[in-house]
Amino acid sequence: MLKMTKQRTLLLDYLKKSTKPLSAEMVYLKLPQGSMNLSTIYRSLEAFEVAGLVDKTNLGNLAYYKIRSHEHKHYLVCKNCHKMIEIDCHVDSFLEVETKKHHFKVESHDLTVYGYCEKCQTLA
Repeated sequence: MLKMTKQRTLLLDYLKKSTKPLSAEMVYLKLPQGSMNLSTIYRSLEAFEVAGLVDKTNLGNLAYYKIRSHEHKHYLVCKNCHKMIEIDCHVDSFLEVETKKHHFKVESHDLTVYGYCEKCQTLA
């Protein structure tokens, strides 16, 4: 069972208010100054993931975290401005067919599509 400290509660409350996935660095910059250090945020986010409270998505070399919901989402990520656009997951039926065919048990899946948002396309 995950021990909920004052700092973890603050972090979890902040994640609940966010509409998009956040990296540890993004959280660190938004929390009240001195409320917790970056290593505490990293450890807490990893503990939240293990406990099933958050979903983790790796985009490039950064991990982003979002409160776990029943709706599985994927992202379009702009390579220029790093804007993240949430899209619905439509690969479940495909995965069901393929995993049955190959007798494979899926633990999780992640899909991120990289390109350029509408605004950045006009800048090029």
